[in-house]
Amino acid sequence: MTARREAEWEAELTASLGYAVRVEFMRARSSPIQLRHPRPEELREQPRLKGGWVVRLHKVFEQAPPEIRKDLASWIRVGRRAPRACRELGSWIELALGELPKRAPRRVHLQPIGKTHDLRTIAAGLWDTEFRGEFGDECKAPGLTWGKRAKSRSRGSIQLGSYNSTQNLVRIHPVLDQPAVPRWVIRYVLFHELLHAAIPSERSRAGGNILHHGPRFRRREEVYVDYKRALEWEAQHLPKLLRSARANKPLRSSKELKG
Repeated sequence: MTARREAEWEAELTASLGYAVRVEFMRARSSPIQLRHPRPEELREQPRLKGGWVVRLHKVFEQAPPEIRKDLASWIRVGRRAPRACRELGSWIELALGELPKRAPRRVHLQPIGKTHDLRTIAAGLWDTEFRGEFGDECKAPGLTWGKRAKSRSRGSIQLGSYNSTQNLVRIHPVLDQPAVPRWVIRYVLFHELLHAAIPSERSRAGGNILHHGPRFRRREEVYVDYKRALEWEAQHLPKLLRSARANKPLRSSKELKG
């Protein structure tokens, strides 16, 4: 069954994208879609993959409906420039993974102290201001950690932070752990991810899509003191951060980014 489904996906994505694609199913719930360039040994076995992609998908995609297949092709083609496809794809993945049997959370070794910034000190003020009284015995404060340092395989976007509700963990991309990145930018990214812990995702009024940034979330975020300033900073400097992450190298000079 799996081999046949992989072949079906490969044929459909190849036809939709216009270049060769290899599809592999796997069981990684934290990264249900993984995209990478073919390795040299894979190109020797399948020369047609030159200029194409190896797409690894969680096994729930074996039963994905036709519209989700189209959304995945759109995401591979243009990334976040296909907002509707991203939204529909994200909602479907969350629902599909949510129906799987629960697994015991994997223990995570927290590393909040980076080479330049300490997430604990940056987040300290958030507990007594933006989140005063929201975390306690019933709703424990999330753990904070920097992500692993490695070359990024992202094509055209970068996720600066994430919140894992199963692990109750906020993870910040290590590309922000540089002297050139202002502390207030990291503080905003922390605020955004902690807000996910304080305000869980909700369904739309129509009862369809899951809203990760629903009305309550948006209202809280938009009154954050550095909300607009942080978004402008991200929009201005994201390409440089992306290049830094892809090469796993620091910015050449602290003057490359200006807060």
